Amino acid sequence: MNDATAWRLNSTDEMLHRAATDLGSSRVVQILWRLPVPVPARELQAEWRRLDSGLLSRRAVRAHLPGARRKWVPAANTHPLHLDDRPLTDGTAPQWIDTQVRVPLAPDSTELWRLAAAPHHEGSLVSLTVPHFRSDGLGLLNAIAARTPARRPRGPCDSDAAEALGQAARAVAQSAGWLLHLAHDPRQRALIGAALRRPPAAATPPARPQFFSTAIFTVDAARWQECARGHGGTDNTLFLQIAANLVRARVPRADRDGIRVGIPTSLRHEADDERANALVVVPLGMPGGPASHGGLSDTRQAAKALLRDTGAHSATLVPEPLWHLLPARHAAALKNPGAQQTDVVASNFGHASDAVIHFAGHPADSVAVRTMNVPGLVPDRARLRASLCLFRVGHRMTVTVTGMPAHFGDSASLHRLVAEEFAAWGLTARPWWSTTAHETRKG
Repeated sequence: MNDATAWRLNSTDEMLHRAATDLGSSRVVQILWRLPVPVPARELQAEWRRLDSGLLSRRAVRAHLPGARRKWVPAANTHPLHLDDRPLTDGTAPQWIDTQVRVPLAPDSTELWRLAAAPHHEGSLVSLTVPHFRSDGLGLLNAIAARTPARRPRGPCDSDAAEALGQAARAVAQSAGWLLHLAHDPRQRALIGAALRRPPAAATPPARPQFFSTAIFTVDAARWQECARGHGGTDNTLFLQIAANLVRARVPRADRDGIRVGIPTSLRHEADDERANALVVVPLGMPGGPASHGGLSDTRQAAKALLRDTGAHSATLVPEPLWHLLPARHAAALKNPGAQQTDVVASNFGHASDAVIHFAGHPADSVAVRTMNVPGLVPDRARLRASLCLFRVGHRMTVTVTGMPAHFGDSASLHRLVAEEFAAWGLTARPWWSTTAHETRKG
């Protein structure tokens, strides 16, 4: 992929842009730093300016020629740094991070992302929220770690004419082999036919969006690895089983119904990949029934087989270059169901780099990642009921769990459930803040 291609919107970018219309909510990625010392406003302002010079500060504009994809152009963020003077406690910090993620950051707005901070115990709590259509989680982490400004590619390769010709060429080249394969694949033909015949959603008033409850824990990384290997799995396999168990515990389903665990799979091969979103979410089928705390080998093999065939083609039902050339209504129908149509999403962000752990020149004692639907998830438009993020920070794993309150209750109830799940694996988990602070707050 050349730089000019990376600055064009791909199918995942476009799908996330449409999420607010299609699903009634937008996906937002939030990074949280717990810093052990107070951070001066001038240092936070310097970080805000640095981020504003990077890949987070760009907007999508329409191409001038038919057939060319929309492109990203640099843009100044008009959302200023937000500083709270009132110190946060364990009782008020959860509400504060929810307030930050709820601030609207619409696709057509010049308010591109939000950086906020407040005193917390002896130090600071910092929040960075970015719409998912502007960057996926790994792209956001790369943008935080970057120490040089972003530069939009220039020259003939970046022109709409070159883009339109390239798209047409790629569509022809990829579609030829695809059509040949399609002729011998009745299942795929039936899937595409059903997608095109699917009637539009009924124009009935949707249910009220539900804003998810949140629990954040840290677990010793060595103990996590020991537990996973002792059960015949990997760090990620254990994570997937924990995600499935939370759904098994609280989301009613027939015994014969399995669970769809969404696995976001990165398509990035290098840290300097400038695409906004370079991932696909693939559903792993797992058994329903009661929670399972036994062997992980079956889950490991199933996940390995699923991911072996996952790639950029997994986002759409037709080759992606062809997908971009289709009328909007056909493109909307011919996309694979994403994260919102799984029961639970389990996002593993890997190992935090020092450049991410150090924010505004200060090392954090913990960093968490959270993905949220804002203003909330509309239950009758999406299947998703919970979302988990795993992030290794130094010698600890940070696990963020969010769940629909209709199933998981308020944050105190969710904390208890997650703590019990960890204990069932023999893991000691420390919550980010005291759960007693949540007792009177409903999700």
